[in-house]
Amino acid sequence: MLKQCIATLAAIAGCALGVAAPAAAAVPSPGAGRAIARGLLPVATSWPAPERGIVLGYPSRTAGARPSLIVTGDGGRTWRPLPAPPVPYPGSKGQPDAAWADGIIAMTDGRHIFATRDAGRHWSAERLASVSGAVYVGRLVIASSRVFALVTTPGNTTAAVYSGRVQAGALRPVPGLSITGSPAYGDITAAGVLQVDLGTNFAAERYWYSRDGVHFTAAPLPCPATTSALLGGVHAGRVSALCSGRPGDVDPGINDKQVWAAAQLGGTFRPSGPVFAAPNQEQFAAASAQAMTVATIFTLAVTVNTGRTWTAALTQGNGAVWSDLSFPSATTGVVMCATTNNADQQVAIVYRTTDTGRTWHPLTLP
Repeated sequence: MLKQCIATLAAIAGCALGVAAPAAAAVPSPGAGRAIARGLLPVATSWPAPERGIVLGYPSRTAGARPSLIVTGDGGRTWRPLPAPPVPYPGSKGQPDAAWADGIIAMTDGRHIFATRDAGRHWSAERLASVSGAVYVGRLVIASSRVFALVTTPGNTTAAVYSGRVQAGALRPVPGLSITGSPAYGDITAAGVLQVDLGTNFAAERYWYSRDGVHFTAAPLPCPATTSALLGGVHAGRVSALCSGRPGDVDPGINDKQVWAAAQLGGTFRPSGPVFAAPNQEQFAAASAQAMTVATIFTLAVTVNTGRTWTAALTQGNGAVWSDLSFPSATTGVVMCATTNNADQQVAIVYRTTDTGRTWHPLTLP
């Protein structure tokens, strides 16, 4: 399975998470004498700037497979190797994820977290403090030079946010940033300003933002509590979210959704487009205050008018699991796509756009 999607109702929707676009960073230097493994299957990607990104890949999706980490500084035209984290492929027990911002690269296999400040020369294990038993790490973001993890307990009965500085040895629960109920879900983004939304059973929801990664302010909800929220970030001062009904609330595999927006951080969210029905969404990201992309099982669709109309930009006829959808600039975005070809073979592709999501092109990986 690909990314278990706590941030978008993994237990009930079977979808995949995205990673919000962090701030710009220099391209790390590769380890001397390292060679890039060929034929990698990408499983995670993170881009702090339009031309700079990393891809985490494995030779196969076999439990115990050893990872490779590659970096580009020219939009994917060329790649260099970096020392990979000690994150063997977890098989069915979890799904690797990656985040890169503020000179920090963080990785998880769904259970453990590792981070580096020196381009992979030294990876530090960051345990989850005050946790006993198995939990699932569904999303990593980096903001204010801190690593944040969205964590759920078995059965998705609690969702909570943990944070800490790299090499501190532990991420600790952020006071107040948790919700209990079944199922519990949420989203976290560092696009523009750090935001967290947590909900449970389409009946309760809580939302916060932070400008420094330490102090969080509760604010009006981005979506009605009877829906789930995917956060689009803050662009030109405006805040956006995709509000979605229960998976299958329209027909099997189809739910309703609507873009809501606030004129400023901490302001009141209001609908900015009509309710529309489409296959259960897996990803949502905003490139600007007007341009946004939503990923459903068969389609990437884009709006340039804050959700009033949508156009199919990329389709996958065999269906796909999408992840790591982000826009590091108003024109450039990336997304991971896992699908099968007509020979029923697994295929993983990193797509990139340079026109705000209107067209997407596959990157050539080693």
